[in-house]
Amino acid sequence: MKSLSRMLPLLVTILVFSSGLAAEEDPDTYMQEPCSEEENRLPEEVYSPESAEVIFVSGGIGYCESQAMQSASKEYPLELVFVQKTASGENYLANIPLQITDTKGNLVLDTVTKGPYLLARMPAGRYTIAANHNGEIKTQRVTLAKKHQRLVFAWVRDY
Repeated sequence: MKSLSRMLPLLVTILVFSSGLAAEEDPDTYMQEPCSEEENRLPEEVYSPESAEVIFVSGGIGYCESQAMQSASKEYPLELVFVQKTASGENYLANIPLQITDTKGNLVLDTVTKGPYLLARMPAGRYTIAANHNGEIKTQRVTLAKKHQRLVFAWVRDY
């Protein structure tokens, strides 16, 4: 029994070291390369044609742009995310027709998303957001004030 207790630290060291080697040599292991400054940039902000008070950015395609959108999200009062739930998990969606109206029913933004994220700067107030994926319209209401609001629009694909 004494010999086993003496060998235990050596066995643990061998196991830890060998598992590290296996992970480095495993062809199925993927490490994301760091994003360059150019890749880690937000898409260009756009003024809403419907309301000069609304500025938005849409995108999030690819790892680097997605990271940039997520990092910048807290700088915008409104963050929208679009996903489709399937049996195997969630998939991000792009090209989602989207309309935002104010409490008076005035259209303040009418666009089609360029990725799974839309970040918007707009005046404080209450808004209704309608997003359309394959003819299924999801509607959510939001009140914008000083606190950042994140809304997820999720569609469930029949399994």
